[in-house]
Amino acid sequence: MAQSASFDVIGTCFDFNVPIEAIHTRLGPKLSTANTDPKTLFFSWFYAAQRDFTYVSLAGAYKPIAEILRLTFKRACRIVDLPADAVSDEDVAAIMKAFKAMTPREGLKECFDGLREVGWDVYGVTNGGLETSLAYYHNAGIDLDEKHLLSCDYLQIAKPDVKVYENAQNHLSKQGLGTKDDGRRWFVAAHAWDLISARKAGFKTAYLDFEEHDPVTEVFGEFDLYADSMEDLLGKLKQVS
Repeated sequence: MAQSASFDVIGTCFDFNVPIEAIHTRLGPKLSTANTDPKTLFFSWFYAAQRDFTYVSLAGAYKPIAEILRLTFKRACRIVDLPADAVSDEDVAAIMKAFKAMTPREGLKECFDGLREVGWDVYGVTNGGLETSLAYYHNAGIDLDEKHLLSCDYLQIAKPDVKVYENAQNHLSKQGLGTKDDGRRWFVAAHAWDLISARKAGFKTAYLDFEEHDPVTEVFGEFDLYADSMEDLLGKLKQVS
C-alpha cells in the first residue's frame, strides 16, 4: 500500500528570499530611517497577514491570503514607523509580484523525486492560491498537477482549521491511498501550528525547523519526526517506509 506525504507549501516548500529582496530593493533606504530591515518587516507583515487570514476565515468572511497580504502591506509598514506615504502602490505591486516568484527550499525537488522513487505519493496542501502554487512547483522543475495540490480557496476555510486536513484525508482516500488510520499518511510543515491540526485529523507529522527553528513542544506537543533540511527529511521518511 502506497504511503503519502502532504506538504505545506508557503514557507515549507518555498522560501521567502525573493520577496524579502524585493522589499530591500524598493524600500531599503527608507527602512533604515525607521530602524528596521527588510527581513523584520517581511515577517511582521507575513505573520500578521496569516493571523488576519485565519481570523477572517473564523469569522465566516474568507478572503484569499494574497488579497490580505496586498491590502495589509502598507499597514505593516506603518506599524514599524514607516509612513504610509513612503510606500507607493507600485512598491506594493512589485513586492506582491516577487511573492509569486518564490524559490524552492534547497533539496525540495530531490526530496519529492526521492519519495516518489520509493513509491510515495506527494501532495501539497496550501493556504495559497491554486494557480500561484502550481506555478511555484512548475518553475522549480517539479511535476505536480491539480490532483496533487489542495488550496484552501476551494473550501473557503483557512488552515489550521481541522476541516482543511480532513478534506485532505478524504482526498487521499479517493486516490486509493488506504485509510487515515493506517499510519501511512504524513503531513510535512515548517510550522508547528500547521501540524497540530494535521495530527488531530489523523496524519503522522513531520516538522522542518528551518523557519521557526524551535517547535516549542511545551505548546504544540511532540511530532512524529523532526528534520533540519529536505535531505534529512527524505532520509528519515525512507526509514519509515
